[in-house]
Amino acid sequence: MNLIELLLFMGLSAGLLALGYVLSERWGTAGWLVGVVPVGLGWAWLMFGTVRGTITQVRNSLSLRPMCRQGKCKPRDYVLVDSTPEKAVFRCRCGDLYLSKGGHFSQILPDRSLLPYMVRDSSRNWKADTARPTS
Repeated sequence: MNLIELLLFMGLSAGLLALGYVLSERWGTAGWLVGVVPVGLGWAWLMFGTVRGTITQVRNSLSLRPMCRQGKCKPRDYVLVDSTPEKAVFRCRCGDLYLSKGGHFSQILPDRSLLPYMVRDSSRNWKADTARPTS
């Protein structure tokens, strides 16, 4: 949700609460329910979506592997192909090969060269690796 959508949502909430106030003058508690129930449900839905999105982001950033380059495979969708104590080679469901070594996650290209993909930062989150391709 961006700032404009949030302001629009807050304006709609204020409008519904004002409508509830006006209707409460005529119908009492039933008038308040016309405004308060939709506003409460809307804010509950917004908070649920925010919390769920935050949990998903944290889970993906702290996982052992990042999402694949194509964005289709989650951290659990990798299959271990080969490993040594220093490095591991994984294949995602898309068929791409990745090398995990020392906090770096690089794609293995068909010519066996490495294309840097993701690296762990100091807080152990995955971020884009801006290093140059290596062989």
